[in-house]
Amino acid sequence: MMSFTRLAANAGDVMPAHRPYYPPLPTYYRDVRFLLVYFQADPLRLRALLPEPLEPAADGLCVAFGIDVPFSSSYGPFHESGLQIKVNFRGQTGFYNSHLYLDNIPAICSGRERWGAPKEYAQVTFEQHNNLLVARTIKDGVNVMTITAELGAPARPEAMIPMFPSYRLKLIPRADGPGAAIKQIVTAAPQDVTTHLLYQGSGTVTFDATANSDLRPFGPLAEVTAFYQVASYTETYGEIVYDYLKDANRDA
Repeated sequence: MMSFTRLAANAGDVMPAHRPYYPPLPTYYRDVRFLLVYFQADPLRLRALLPEPLEPAADGLCVAFGIDVPFSSSYGPFHESGLQIKVNFRGQTGFYNSHLYLDNIPAICSGRERWGAPKEYAQVTFEQHNNLLVARTIKDGVNVMTITAELGAPARPEAMIPMFPSYRLKLIPRADGPGAAIKQIVTAAPQDVTTHLLYQGSGTVTFDATANSDLRPFGPLAEVTAFYQVASYTETYGEIVYDYLKDANRDA
């Protein structure tokens, strides 16, 4: 509900301050469908897509995913797709979330402002044709990423390749000149995950480009495996694991 009282000096954390564009955490997701295809790409090409001090894993492992969200308590239904790159950071293996595409504007704003998720608007479709699952990402009228996978056979949760910790680069620009007012590496992960269905099979991923959105550096050297998952979970706060404006000077 919109507030008609003066905003206190210690109040307000979401824009616009008197009428937040999205509700507070947590957010509850139900019966979400995931299509994930793991593939290998050239680590030298991947390195150019990573912020320092993250380094690509030697095996060049990446994951392309499409998501169909029929229900979320904060944003309603939407579709999402994206890419994550396996990385090494301070002796730990994780994945860096380099690209995210959504068709829901409040979810885009929330993800970018809270966790630094690199969300941008695109048309994302999630379809099933017999036993084939297809997720397409259309940016500025161009199909920049297509993911396909067969349903395969039932799998156990331990068969999945871990995608966490999932790192994001959170950037907020300065208002009084060039540069960043906030520059952090943030992690976030779903909580209270319940997997309703999980299948493992084979998959493919193809990439294309526009003049301002080029995914071709991910050109797969080989597809590794694919998963289809239906799950419910809770989204809550993340963690700041590196602050460039503080840690970089300390580590120098």
